[in-house]
Amino acid sequence: LQAHLVPKCPHADLFNRRGRAWLERQVLPDDERAAIARHIREIDRLAEDLADLDREIAREAVDDVQVRRLQTITGVNAIVASGIIAAVGDIRRFREPQKLVSYFGLNPRVRQSGLGLAQYGRISKHGRSHARAMLVEAAWAAAKAPGPLRA
Repeated sequence: LQAHLVPKCPHADLFNRRGRAWLERQVLPDDERAAIARHIREIDRLAEDLADLDREIAREAVDDVQVRRLQTITGVNAIVASGIIAAVGDIRRFREPQKLVSYFGLNPRVRQSGLGLAQYGRISKHGRSHARAMLVEAAWAAAKAPGPLRA
């Protein structure tokens, strides 16, 4: 698109319905249109594969007691619960809750020299980034859901 001086898509996602409609309206050579069509078909196929995997994980998760327990938390669905369980493994390996927080990289950064005052910053982001991302998704879902957790 850049090679043909096409401006940036005004929509957040180039591959959703509005983004694709915008893409169709752009003036491009036939070979470029064919390449874009191939890529869009591949994206659609991969999206279907992901949806199939999500359904399979949800089917397997129905029988798991730990998954059902985690799903009682607002914002946590079967995919997030399964991902957290897969990332954590045996919870007994974390002797303290703070160890689990550090494992996910949700603990604040601390800057301190000697006995001086400690300065606390943003989360460290050390640890399991994929699991942390799932927790963030659950937090967004919880914030949008009606109830006491709504922001």
